[in-house]
Amino acid sequence: MSGCYNPSITNPMKNLLSLSLACSLLLSPKSISADADPMANSKKVSAVESLYADVSDASSILGAIDSGLLTTYRGKDRAAWEQFYREKRAKLARELERLPSSGLSGEDTRAIAAMRKQMKAFTGGGALFSPAAKCQDAARKDTPYPDLKSALVACFVEIGNSLNFEGGKINRVSALDLLHETSDPSRRKAVFFAFVPLWQAINGNNEPDSPYRRMIAGASAQAAKNGSDIDNAARDIGIDAAEVERWLVQILDTWRESSGDTMVEPWDFRFEAGQADRLLGTYIPRESLQPINQRYYRDLGADLEQMGTLYDLSFRPEKAALAYTEFVTHGRMVNGAWSPTVARVTAPYERGGLFVLNELVHENGHVVNITAIRNRPAFVDWPSDLFAEAFADVPSWSTYEPLWQRRYIGHEAPEQLSLRALYSVVVLDVAWSLFELRMFRAPLTDPNALWTEITSRYLHIVPHPELSWWAVRVQLADLPGYMVNYGLGAVLTAEMRQHILEALGASDTGNPRWYGWVSERLLRYGSERDTRTLMQDFLGRPASPQALLEQIHRLQPVSLHGNGDRSTNSSRPSTFLSPDCPAGPSQLSSQRPQSSWHGYLLWDLPILQ
Repeated sequence: MSGCYNPSITNPMKNLLSLSLACSLLLSPKSISADADPMANSKKVSAVESLYADVSDASSILGAIDSGLLTTYRGKDRAAWEQFYREKRAKLARELERLPSSGLSGEDTRAIAAMRKQMKAFTGGGALFSPAAKCQDAARKDTPYPDLKSALVACFVEIGNSLNFEGGKINRVSALDLLHETSDPSRRKAVFFAFVPLWQAINGNNEPDSPYRRMIAGASAQAAKNGSDIDNAARDIGIDAAEVERWLVQILDTWRESSGDTMVEPWDFRFEAGQADRLLGTYIPRESLQPINQRYYRDLGADLEQMGTLYDLSFRPEKAALAYTEFVTHGRMVNGAWSPTVARVTAPYERGGLFVLNELVHENGHVVNITAIRNRPAFVDWPSDLFAEAFADVPSWSTYEPLWQRRYIGHEAPEQLSLRALYSVVVLDVAWSLFELRMFRAPLTDPNALWTEITSRYLHIVPHPELSWWAVRVQLADLPGYMVNYGLGAVLTAEMRQHILEALGASDTGNPRWYGWVSERLLRYGSERDTRTLMQDFLGRPASPQALLEQIHRLQPVSLHGNGDRSTNSSRPSTFLSPDCPAGPSQLSSQRPQSSWHGYLLWDLPILQ
């Protein structure tokens, strides 16, 4: 009865009478509403949550069928699943409204809010990143904002999946890979300009009412009302948008200082940074991608085959123009036992190579993320976009470490070349993040001029404001502002990798404790815990860009000679660390402890053609 005590009553008898009366009224069966019984209410929420899990699964199963991966699932075809989804969703909407608004535990209250929010995002099928809209609709000046976004995504499917090159067709992913690997300058430039029809579909001739410029104006207006992915990412890391911009600029400045001062053409940027891709590409044919990926994750304690993960990695013209990972079914308790999540990976891979392998390992970082969730149905969902993209790169960045390459490919590229290949991709994402942040802030800005300003200042790329060569990422059209989850996400990736190394030991060549350890500390919560709290608890401090800056500082400043060779600014004699040589300097460089990698100075490395 201590909760009934009122210290304002001082007379002992009056106190006793008042206490008895108050508590009898509070505890009288007639005064207790059925909705005030926490246990009864929790059972009601649990019943609705079970229904929610059915609807969530039906929606994701329909998405898997519509992607072309499946025709049936668990003995039901699409029509049966659609009927199931519609009936269950209608019932779920009714039951959610009937839940009490009081007498709930804090966890139940959060679970109800999560279910209501996610219900709005259920699609009931449809192929992700492959809308029913037509690219030609983007040119219409009266196309409303949501339809304009869909039309621009359609351009990536219709045009990006069918780029003209040397009398044949290649898709966007293959073209980007060729920019890393094509040694002939004229062929490389031809690959770059194969994107022109896509750029024009997205941004016309860069006129003020081009499709993209109309779309980003709509996105900025929406963000002013509801916030943007940039605002979400800032909140998730515990800073404001202005600090996000400062961090992005700091990262780009660090690259600018560490990457030399020679200007390169935009069609040469990926090539100049991608020598590791060329050295190792022949050892990674397309058919080796999945076996390498699965072996690596097994060594980390995550058996992708045993998890039942489904893969759709072949190219089809109508397929989504990028790689992505999604749920097929969501983990839940069934008859007292955990029924695990089943995930799927979709990608349009025509080629192998290190660049593509890195992307596949990234996608499977998403797989191990969502399959590790162990929570009530309301929270068996993606964590924040920022955390999801950042964590997926925790294992994928290892593909650019020589130790990893030697174990899983049988050959290695010199450390400096590998790091340059990795962080050139990272800083491109950072550049796109800064680009979108500034376009959101000032949507009337000329996007070509802004992109030219960013890439020439920080990436040493020759200005070409006449070209919309920024328009090669699907996310720019489908999810305006989403690129920050890659650019800013790199900050969390570096933080997590550093902390895992310090706490668990090296994992670049596998560590059977890795999956269980990160699952317990980071992944099991799903969408229940906010990213800021999760990272604060994991690191024991707020996140900062320092770990990423230290990684980029592992690079040595380089310059391009007149013959196109790249060398570091050092007076040391040059030494080539051959990926075919099992001993010598290559072996010595790979055997040093990982903890000594920060600031390690490597001998000068000439470029190979």
